[in-house]
Amino acid sequence: MIMLTINWGYALLVTGIGMCTVFLLLVFQIWIINLLTKIVNKQEDQVKNDPAIEEASVTTDTHPTPHEQAAIAMAMHLYFDSHDEEPHVITIEEVERRYSPWSSKIYSMRNLNK
Repeated sequence: MIMLTINWGYALLVTGIGMCTVFLLLVFQIWIINLLTKIVNKQEDQVKNDPAIEEASVTTDTHPTPHEQAAIAMAMHLYFDSHDEEPHVITIEEVERRYSPWSSKIYSMRNLNK
């Protein structure tokens, strides 16, 4: 009954304006993103084509010999494996719960059928 008392005269107009606003803003955002992409690409092309910027000279790094690689690996192994030996026994101790009036109320609520 409440639905019948609401004035629905402008409902379609408001819906249409809202949807048009949303879609126009979406198209506007797409246009802005495309424009920014073109601007950034032009700037990157200018930087790439600028003769004032010289490329860095390439240096050749010498690789360590196998003996050096083995020494590094052994040093890392000794460094990272320097913890104490622990026994591989799992002990589980039961912890006694502290008394709480809430836990006793919940326990009594769970056992209503008894």
